[in-house]
Amino acid sequence: MENEIEIKLIVSKNIEANLEKFSKNQNVKIVSQHHELANIYFDTEQKQLREWDIGLRIRVNGSHIEQTIKTSGEIIGGLHQRPEYNIDIVGKSPLLNLFPQHIWPKNCKLSQLQEQIKPLFSTDFNRNSMMMIFTDGSVVDMVFDQGFISANDKKIEICEVELELVKGKPQLLFNLAEQLSSISPVRFGTVSKAARGYQLANNSTNDLIHLSAVDIYAHDSLEHAYRETISHALNHWQYNVELFIETHDYLALKEIKQGLQMMIKANELYQDYLQQTDVKSLTKQLFWLMEQLSFVDNYVWITKLLANKGHKIKKLADYKKIIKHLETQQQALPSIEKITELFNSSQHTKLVSSMMQWLYFQPWRHQMQAAIAEKFQNTQLRSAAKQFLNQDWEAVAQSLPYESSLGYQDYLAQRQNLQHHMQVGLCVGHCFNQSTQHNFRASWVDISVGIDQLLQFEPIRQLLRDQTVNDNEGVIKAWLTRKEQSLISAMELSRKQALKMVPYWL
Repeated sequence: MENEIEIKLIVSKNIEANLEKFSKNQNVKIVSQHHELANIYFDTEQKQLREWDIGLRIRVNGSHIEQTIKTSGEIIGGLHQRPEYNIDIVGKSPLLNLFPQHIWPKNCKLSQLQEQIKPLFSTDFNRNSMMMIFTDGSVVDMVFDQGFISANDKKIEICEVELELVKGKPQLLFNLAEQLSSISPVRFGTVSKAARGYQLANNSTNDLIHLSAVDIYAHDSLEHAYRETISHALNHWQYNVELFIETHDYLALKEIKQGLQMMIKANELYQDYLQQTDVKSLTKQLFWLMEQLSFVDNYVWITKLLANKGHKIKKLADYKKIIKHLETQQQALPSIEKITELFNSSQHTKLVSSMMQWLYFQPWRHQMQAAIAEKFQNTQLRSAAKQFLNQDWEAVAQSLPYESSLGYQDYLAQRQNLQHHMQVGLCVGHCFNQSTQHNFRASWVDISVGIDQLLQFEPIRQLLRDQTVNDNEGVIKAWLTRKEQSLISAMELSRKQALKMVPYWL
């Protein structure tokens, strides 16, 4: 068995010359090889192996045939760690009984499984390998794979670099990935060839997914909760980077911001257990990316106003002029190409690398005093979760008192407080009764959506403030006021109802 540790990078087709130059600049001995690899992946009709998180592959490399099983491991950003079992065979059909018996689940009937497995998809690619042997004895295999994944008469492209640690410390992989990002556009790849193959075989596509609660529970330790929260947010961030590049859906950018906000909030909630200098540095980098994506809300608001040929604003006398101005504003915002360039940039790659290293090396463990470390590693989440929620809830409840009637500016002023509180609810995961939690959050979710709907008309208000559009008779302003009052009336009902409820953590 080998415990495979590798970093996967999504790259451009013209990277090969840069890779050769990069490897030669490392002051290493290089052993280069070229392979044409044909791979067939197997599973049952019911995808039983996938359910067990087992990957089964036959690889043909010239006259050499090898069967491989990869069992469940861990993916942190783009760092992949999985136990791997390789066995040379003669034919192109797997022989399951040759693998160690302990890797199979207890309920597995191996002879029955052997009869049920069948080819599911294939990956065929050219692999250019540069084995880098460093002067300190470390060895990294840098491979460039280019080819296709095929299933159901469909194909998707493979174009990636893998940095596999053969010998040495994992830190070396991160250093190399960051150096490579400085000379060529790259980004970390979270999805394996096998996972992409399953998706193609299942005819499934990636859909927009809203940020969900972290998969943690009341009995989990504070350290486990913190680590899972950062990991959950990082996965959400990276999933939506790929979704945007694939679909060009700007709502995916909003979800990236949600993931970044969760990380920032988690660092704030657990700051007493973390080294302040490191946390401040990470948070500063996260705010950099938030700033790069600050245009997203405006883009979404304009897009909604322009939808269906400006149907929402057709009743306005000057709606064609307004549409023209809105289109001009939208065109001035960062393009799909510019945003893709951002996600492939050196600074973005280094930021993701920093978060991956933070999770992988867990430097806080080496920096805290013994008493603090014991509390972080042994205190259960539930008691702290109540405290986390109470702190943010006080800010919300005090600023939205039951007795007061709130207006447009009142709700906009509380947007951030409300977003923070909703984020805390997601950060504490499944510590509380799910039904009670959902019922309490539902009204506040409605209010949060209502605030976003109010802001949807912000681009038109800006046109009025800039006097780009003439509204001497106040027709547009009156129209806006009617829209606001309708939304605020519904929000007020939701708020009054929500404030009568006992918070679920109490």
